Amino acid sequence: MVLIDDHQSMRDMLRNALARRDAASYEVVGEAGTGPEAMECCVALRPDLIVLDVVLPGFNGVEVLAQLRQKLRGLRVVFFSGCLQEQLIARAVALGADAYVLKTQPLQRLLEAIDKVNGGEKYFDPAVAQFNGHATHLMGWQTLTVREQEVARLIAEGKTTKEAAVLLGVSAKTLDKHRTSMMTKLGVHDAVSVTRYALVAGLISLD
Repeated sequence: MVLIDDHQSMRDMLRNALARRDAASYEVVGEAGTGPEAMECCVALRPDLIVLDVVLPGFNGVEVLAQLRQKLRGLRVVFFSGCLQEQLIARAVALGADAYVLKTQPLQRLLEAIDKVNGGEKYFDPAVAQFNGHATHLMGWQTLTVREQEVARLIAEGKTTKEAAVLLGVSAKTLDKHRTSMMTKLGVHDAVSVTRYALVAGLISLD
């Protein structure tokens, strides 16, 4: 297990609590306090499970999860955070978070969530469970191929089919096939809907 939180005291508290579990069920093999440190640590150690905060220096925990999903298959993820931003929570769930526990809850609640996830179950704090329906809509993103994701981002950024094809180095006909497949998987029918989807999913920003 890897513990990822920008507060050393929080990591110490959780590590000590895990060490007191019956039969030492969990082994903490690494820790990180920033987004970049989390990526480096997890890629190097390849843990089975991570406990991850959303608010991290460098880049947030949801971005950490998005990148780790491309590198570590089967990774189980327990978010332990005070963040209640709907977009971030929905995207975390869409990316396959196994649990989301608020830091306002007793530490025992987090330990129980870890046990559930370790046993193949999921756990979401009642305060965040309301966002799961929103997240379910976003899960379509996970069904896209890498090329389809690229096409979706370019369309959301306002690129025409011809412009996107040039940027990706493919023919307009090939680009159109990717575009059609992508829209079918996401259940959208035009560029405006793709853009709205990408904004809600946090794939692009208005900046």
